[in-house]
Formats: sequence, structure tokens, C-alpha cells
Amino acid sequence: MVNVAEIADVLSAHPGVSRAGVAVVRHDGRDVTIAAVELTEYLSGPVLRNHVRRQLGEDCGLNGVLVVDRLPVADGEVDAGQLAAAVADGRCTLFEDPRDDVERRVAAIWSAQMDVRPVGATDDFLELGGDSLSALGIIAALEAEFDRPLDVYEFMTASSVRRLAEILR
Repeated sequence: MVNVAEIADVLSAHPGVSRAGVAVVRHDGRDVTIAAVELTEYLSGPVLRNHVRRQLGEDCGLNGVLVVDRLPVADGEVDAGQLAAAVADGRCTLFEDPRDDVERRVAAIWSAQMDVRPVGATDDFLELGGDSLSALGIIAALEAEFDRPLDVYEFMTASSVRRLAEILR
């Protein structure tokens, strides 16, 4: 596992990031590594998380990235309490592996159609960089894979692999 300073360094070196801080916080009884970033251009948390994973490896330990206007700092360090609160209230979504075969198949289709790796079960389609063209490609691939019609409204309303898998079950 990579340390938090290495994660912060990789994020800070990204051209769209002006400042980054990383902390390990407790969530649901486990330690999770969360980064907070100030941006110079729009980027989503999942895109930056995947950037770090490409640079440092899938096992780098980064669970989520919170985009902020100002880095929360306490005593010269990133404020872990504010990052924990962002995870608890849903402002920072944690990466979750697909939990069953349907979620894995949906995530694989998203990954192939959008050329994004990895795709987590709770990742948001638009935050991963999805657009109308990739939506149509994903819908066509899902219809073929699951032998079931799927309309654009269903797809966009679901917005995540997990919710889409629930529709397809």
C-alpha cells in the first residue's frame, strides 16, 4: 500500500489540481483513504481517483476524492474530520467493487465503452466522463448482453452500475 504523501504528490502533479491533501479516516468500521483537492479546471473525484490508480497501482489504497473550493486544514494538516463528514453525508463517494455477476458485467461494459478503468459499482456515469455517445454505446451493449430493451431515461436515471444492475436483474 502506498502512503498518503505519495497520493497527495500524484494528485498535486496533475495539471488540473492546484492543491491536494490526503487523510485516512474511519467509515463503517474501517479505515479509508480520502483525498481533498482544489482544482484549476473541472475534474471529478472518480476521474482523479483513477488517475492516481494508474500512476501508483490499483492497490494504492485511495478510496475516494473530494473536490473542494478550499482545502480543509487543521493544525497544518488536511482536516480528517471534514473528510470523514464528507464521506458520511455522501459528498465523497467511495470506490466499491461490483458485488455480483450482474454488477461485474455492467461495469465491464461501461469500462469498455468509455475506456475507463476501473469502474466501481457506485461510480456515477457523468462523473466518469460519460456523454450521449457513450450512453448509446453502453445501452446497445447492455441490451445485447442482457437480452432486454433499455431506454435512455432508465439508463440516465440509474446513473450508477449498481442501480443499473438492479434494473437489469
